[in-house]
Amino acid sequence: MAQTCSKCSRANPQDAIYCYFDGFVLGRHGHNGGPVAVGAQPFGNPFVFPTGRSCRNFNELSLACQEDWPSARDLLKQGFLENFLGGLGRVDLAHAAREAVKFPDKDQGLDQLLAKFPGEVLAAPKLRVEPLEINLGTLKAGDQRQFDLHLENQGMRLLHGSVVCADGDWLTLGDAPGVVNKHFQFGHDQTIPVKLCSDRLRASSKPVETTLVIESNGGTATVVVRAEVPIKPFPPGVLGGSRSPRQVAEKAKANPKEAALLFENGAVANWYKSNGWKYPVQGPAASGLGAVQQFFEALGLTPPPKVEINASRIDLEGGPGETLRASLELKTLEKRPIYAHATSSEPWLEVSRAKLTGRVATIGMSVPSVPNRPGEILTAKLTVQSNGNQRWVIPVQLAVGSDFQFGNPVEEISETVVDAAATTVATDVPSPFAPAVQEPAFAGASFRRPARRSRLSPVHFVPALLLLFILGGIAFFDLFWPVGGTTIAMNGPPKDKETANKDGVTWNYNIDDKDPRLGVQFNDAKLRFGILMLKKDDPNNAGEHKRLTFNSEGGTNNTCVLINGSGHLFGQMPFKVEGKSRLVKLPDRTAYQSVMVHPVEKIRVTQHVEIVPGEQSRLLDTCLVYYKVENYGTVQQTVGLRFLLDTFIGANDGVPFVIPGQPGLMKDARTYSEKEIPDYIEALENADLQKPGTVAHIGLGGIKLPGTELEPIVKMIICHFPGSETRWEPSEEERIIPITTGKTPDSCVFLYWTTRAMPPGEKREMAFTYGLGKIAVDATAGAQQLGLSAGGAFRPGGVFTVTAFLKNAKEGQQAKIELPAGLHLVSGQEATQTLDLPGGNDYSQVSWRVTADANGEYKIQASSEGKTVSHTVKIKSSGLFD
Repeated sequence: MAQTCSKCSRANPQDAIYCYFDGFVLGRHGHNGGPVAVGAQPFGNPFVFPTGRSCRNFNELSLACQEDWPSARDLLKQGFLENFLGGLGRVDLAHAAREAVKFPDKDQGLDQLLAKFPGEVLAAPKLRVEPLEINLGTLKAGDQRQFDLHLENQGMRLLHGSVVCADGDWLTLGDAPGVVNKHFQFGHDQTIPVKLCSDRLRASSKPVETTLVIESNGGTATVVVRAEVPIKPFPPGVLGGSRSPRQVAEKAKANPKEAALLFENGAVANWYKSNGWKYPVQGPAASGLGAVQQFFEALGLTPPPKVEINASRIDLEGGPGETLRASLELKTLEKRPIYAHATSSEPWLEVSRAKLTGRVATIGMSVPSVPNRPGEILTAKLTVQSNGNQRWVIPVQLAVGSDFQFGNPVEEISETVVDAAATTVATDVPSPFAPAVQEPAFAGASFRRPARRSRLSPVHFVPALLLLFILGGIAFFDLFWPVGGTTIAMNGPPKDKETANKDGVTWNYNIDDKDPRLGVQFNDAKLRFGILMLKKDDPNNAGEHKRLTFNSEGGTNNTCVLINGSGHLFGQMPFKVEGKSRLVKLPDRTAYQSVMVHPVEKIRVTQHVEIVPGEQSRLLDTCLVYYKVENYGTVQQTVGLRFLLDTFIGANDGVPFVIPGQPGLMKDARTYSEKEIPDYIEALENADLQKPGTVAHIGLGGIKLPGTELEPIVKMIICHFPGSETRWEPSEEERIIPITTGKTPDSCVFLYWTTRAMPPGEKREMAFTYGLGKIAVDATAGAQQLGLSAGGAFRPGGVFTVTAFLKNAKEGQQAKIELPAGLHLVSGQEATQTLDLPGGNDYSQVSWRVTADANGEYKIQASSEGKTVSHTVKIKSSGLFD
């Protein structure tokens, strides 16, 4: 019979003297107490290295592997170590050797095996870093600085980990530009060069500071890097001596006419650039007093006036080679100057700089030479922007050499209606920063030469009859079809749009229940999307779907692509659609996929939005949002990506959040660095875990897509919603507004992926999920409520987070987690932890990091002073997709 060790409860061979696992003498041999020196116990036969070195016990074998690492790695790879250990009867170590061979990194595989060898001769890896504090002195734009970070292993075996620039973007690690996260691996020591990104320095009255966080299997360390970046005062003149944007605004207010020229000629923008600050004005600078108004609006010091435009379309007519001219007028009734600019989508239509005269702006346009395409009707789009990001898309039609009197082609009517609907919805946001869109003063403007007279015959009535038929169809469409060009996409074969997938998305999965719980409502004009609950009604609008985003069409969500420091919203100029945004048909599933290109820098961005099975529920209750960014040009570009999710549940716009690792329900704004970002966060319809209502689960880590290498999220901001047209990030003022209290409760989530250099040909992939979550709650009565939730990588070897919440916890109260066989706490954690107290009667919490051995369903329990709650998790090798 096998002997059981009283220390570790594991079985050993019948004739074993000591435990194979912890070195203690087995009880039947009459030795009480101390451990046997297992590492010094002789082998039946020595293990001999190719060099002739003979190892007679585990201590000698460990030292030989440490001192002749390349040979040991080869012996492991070729199976000699596995065979030898199996011959000793150490099946456990032979199995460990076999697993080590499968490890992607062979050095780490050998290191993991050595860690399991019995004995005491190999000290564990131990990290030492120097220096721990670095002062770079006084810096300015253009400075080239570099210093070395020295890492040393004061122990033995292999030291591996990563260096992360945690909260600053003005340092880069290694020789490649834009790298803020670098992995290392060595035996004795390594030097990592750290370079200064001078173009990212921000002048400040206080020293700038960032930290380099080093995490490894031999410990952690933090290096503090400081520098002085003095502010350059504004050059002499009417704004001279200003040391902050507010001082510039104060002096401009006192002398607006003199200051206007400095805004118009770019002097203020250049001063911003010299201090490393981002100039707040988007688009070209206005002229005259409009330039001062533009700056004040960008700083949020004054609200934009309501602007009206005098046309919703423009019709032109001319013969080949003719020159045509037209104009648009914008005006306001308020006593504030306005500014405007416009861009054309087609080269044959040119737009001139706006003429600003106080409350009126006039934009001229011309066709220098009508294209030689007689009988055709050419179309273009004129995009006009004015104060407060108010925006209009005006269709322009040019009839070449035709007597035809214009109507609206079906395609143009559809696009114009969609754009107007999408922009109008965005203005419903109760925020002073939301753009406003007004109805034009009159329906349209026509500019044409006199039509030639001709005799009529019956044939001439055919086009007219066709036109009447088309217009009748349009009227029917407008009356009986949803406005906005949007569709709710759900899984199952698409019925009216069937387009083959041409972008290489080959993910597939099995659907046990094809009845979707969520739907995507997509806006074709701006390529934004909203999320709806298909099985629940809107609490304020019977018969309509319950919303998980403020705007059902996603008008208040947006995606921003940062290219060489300039933020561009996905779906808007200067991006251009590559092909058509379409509903993609795949086996048993549908998805929205849009491809946008930035033609100058040659950056292509693919957006893929799809309702997929939740990892735990296996129901269609999760929205996958995936992005692929490609540099298809020949020049390196610096690119980052950001997504703004305007969270909303039912009728609650200021939803509170449950954040693993943070006590209480989150009700105030906060910024999270990469190391602080949890595996998931959850938004609650109600701030009560006993009756939370709908729980929205946002998956931030652990997502697995076949054939992809997803980048991690490096920053997250939870704050008051700043506006649907917000570019890269909210202002400092917007980050401190409470999200669940105050006059207008409103919450949102910003997710950021690394901004870094992309060499030609590189492709990057990012993703997150947003869907329905679950919090298990102890339903027994009492003042204390205990809840449990989980999120992360639910697959063998993956790590997920389990979080327990307790209302009205007492000082020093503890919670304990109980894991079934097959689940283990990540090393360094205790099963029993003391609850963090947030103050008041809010929810306290503790979190555990858990890993799984194999597939299956596992029941996790948490308890605290008589309260017990359980939560079942499903572990599956394939992750999100089969």
